[in-house]
Order: sequence, then C-alpha cells, then structure tokens
Amino acid sequence: MGRFRVIPHILVVMSTSATPLVGGRYEMLRTLGHGSFGHTFLARDRDADRTVAIKVLDARGGHDAKTYEMFRREADVLRGVRHHGIPEVYDTLQDTWNGVPATFLVMEYIEGTSLAQLIDERRVLDGADVVHLFLELLGILDYLHGRVPPILHRDIKPSNIIVRPNGFPALVDFGSVRRVFMGPDETGSTVAGTYGYMPYEQYMGQATPASDLFAAAATFLHLLTGRPPRDFMNDHGRIEVPEKLPGEPRLRAVLARLLRSSPAERFSTAREVRNALVGATAGVAVAPVPSTGLHKFAEPVDQVLALPPAPRPLSGATKELMRESTPGALRLMSASEKGDDYWSIGGVLSLAFFSVITAGILPIVFIQMASVRRRRMRRFFREGIPAVAEVLRTELQETAFDEKLARVAYQFEADGAMHRDSDTVLPVIADRWQLGDRIPILYIAGRTYDSVIVAAE
Repeated sequence: MGRFRVIPHILVVMSTSATPLVGGRYEMLRTLGHGSFGHTFLARDRDADRTVAIKVLDARGGHDAKTYEMFRREADVLRGVRHHGIPEVYDTLQDTWNGVPATFLVMEYIEGTSLAQLIDERRVLDGADVVHLFLELLGILDYLHGRVPPILHRDIKPSNIIVRPNGFPALVDFGSVRRVFMGPDETGSTVAGTYGYMPYEQYMGQATPASDLFAAAATFLHLLTGRPPRDFMNDHGRIEVPEKLPGEPRLRAVLARLLRSSPAERFSTAREVRNALVGATAGVAVAPVPSTGLHKFAEPVDQVLALPPAPRPLSGATKELMRESTPGALRLMSASEKGDDYWSIGGVLSLAFFSVITAGILPIVFIQMASVRRRRMRRFFREGIPAVAEVLRTELQETAFDEKLARVAYQFEADGAMHRDSDTVLPVIADRWQLGDRIPILYIAGRTYDSVIVAAE
C-alpha cells in the first residue's frame, strides 16, 4: 500500500466511552464534510494533544482502484508541500472503521469559514477583503504550480477555500490533485472537478495551471455575485462576466480574462494574474496584513502602490519618488540631523572642516555609500513589486565617522508566504514609526524576496 502504515489492531474502544480510536490515538469527534473521495471527520490526536482532520476512505463505498490511487496521491502530494495556505499531512494509516477496512489520511485541521458558507449566509465582504483573499489564493497557486513537477488542484470552488480567523485563506480537499508531469505508469484520463468551475479542457482530461486559475476566477465570481457560475453561461457554455460587479472594479477585467474558453487567451500563471491585478489601479495593497487594531499606515503608500507594472521606466513620477526616497551623499553625512538643518551654514562648514582633516576621505566614503544605495533603488524601482510591510523593530547602527542610520526590520506577505527583511533609512524617518506600523516597500520575487523601504522625509 505504498507509504501507508498498517495498524495491526482492528479497533480500540475506550472502556469509559463509546468513542472509537483510530490507530490507537485518534479520537473521532464529529463529521466535517464529504470531500472528493471520502468523508472527513474532526478528531483529537491524544498523543500529540491537538485537533486534526481525518479523511476516511472505507470499503463500503464501492471505491475502485483508481479512487484508492487518487486518495494515496493526495497524501503523497500533501506530504511534499509546506505552505501556510495548504493543510499539513501528519499521518497516513490503514485500520478498520465501522467494521470494514478503511484508509485514513490525518491532516491539519483548518479552522475558519468556507467561502461557500459566506455565500450561503449572504455575507457581503468589503471590496478590499475580496482582493486580499484573491491575491492570497493566487499566492497558494503560484506555490503549487511552481513545484517540480507542478501540482494542480483541479477542484477549486467555494467549499474548498477556508478563510482562517486571521483573514488568510487556505485551500483544502486535494482529492483531485494531479501532477502535471506524470510517470510512464500513470494515465492522464481521469476527469475531476466540479461543473461550472472547471474549464472545457479539464473535461477532456487536459488540465493545466490555467485550468486552476479559471476555477479560481469562477469561485470569486460566485463570491462577488452570490450566484453560481452556471448562471452566467451563454448558449455556447461560456461564462460571461457581467459588465458591473459588486466590490472592486479592478477585478472584472482580470476575472473576465481568466474565464475565457481558450487557455491561450487566459493568464498563464498565477503571478501574471497577481501583477495584472496589482497594476490595474492605484491604491491596491498587495497582500496587506488584516486589520488587527494596529496603527494605520505610517507612510502615504498610494504613490508606491500606484507605480506602473514592472518592468517600469524610470521617468516622471516614478523617477521623482525614487529621488525623494534615496538620500544623497550630503544627507548621509548628516543623517542624524532633522529636516533641512544639514543645509545650515554651520553644518556645511562642519562638513568642510572634517573633509579637510580627513584628507578628503569623508566625502568619498559617503559618496560611495550614496552611489551604492542609488543603484540598488534603481533596480527596485524598475523591477520591484509594491507591497505593504509591518514594522517589527528599529535600531540605530553606525555607518562611518560616527554617523548613524536606522535599520528597520519588517515582515510582509507575498505569494502566499510571510517574508522578513530589513533595510536602512534615515533616523528621522524611523522615528516616525512604531511597532506594528505599516510601511510601503518594493520587493523582487525569488529565492530571498529581497526588498527595500520606500520612504522620504
């Protein structure tokens, strides 16, 4: 049975309770729902003292070999991923359930509310919250599709997206998961998905990353309108997005392109969708931290978030913002001064004096520092993606000739994961910030998610 472990006993029942124990440790509590290939239960892991979700596939369901293969595939795929938007697999085993042999998949229990529940309860989400959820889901898909080989979910729909209490979504029920590149002993003929959310090519067994993106768009069309995607199908079976949608106007064009019939006419990657959505209009906060009573934005972020999509030319407002956010050599030589004090006669004379007694080394050092910073900022203003970060701490650090800069540590959400970084700013800027303040940054996606703070005096 592959990696599944077989439990030698049949069923353990506590003498003081009728609650059965699976594998001698998992106390089944209640039913959570019915997924693609099995029932899911809420359970208590007595050994680890935690709540878990357990998917059960038992012999009474009349499941064929293909169903068991997909059930095991779900376990194998989930074992190899690590992402806060995807449930972690803790255990896989075989035991007896209600008197018949069964296979069990023990996973992280995702607490929260599904999009399906939100739709059923007719709860209206704020436009910014919908954009946030969509961007976060795109981050999860970017992670899955970027695996080697790529991983396709193939059954994205409102019931399979859970919004955690912290406001971030999780993608669940990987019963239809498939690797894009399969081995010679595997077939690609299995059709999985849900009517209305799956594109035409998926019916033909030809799912691609663009198919998951189609399903994501259909899901958010349902969330925005409260009506299932089939209500928007024309006579040719194509989904027509209404000219006006509730919430953020920027979403319509993105959803309409994702819901086109031909995969070639859609965005090909989740990152492309994300960049298109972020660049659609000013003031789009990229994966902002949900409101938790923290301080409001400590910087006017609109200028940063309104930057054109990358790569962008360094001209006009972009060039001016970069100039204002990049201190020159003279400013770095008087980094501790406030406002325009460093332009005072005394300040200039002081700098001239120290330049003389250091044989001209002082200005050379700071000119070099300013040049390095300017090159770095040029790169980020050309290629960087706007985002909003949360301040974690600030500390002063010495640079040269007893001058100091403030190093600011921060964290930001991007592509479905939390990243931490730090950058230096003038102390007069850092003095405006407190723990938890949200500041504008530019980052470059990649292995390290390098980033810079964009802030002017």
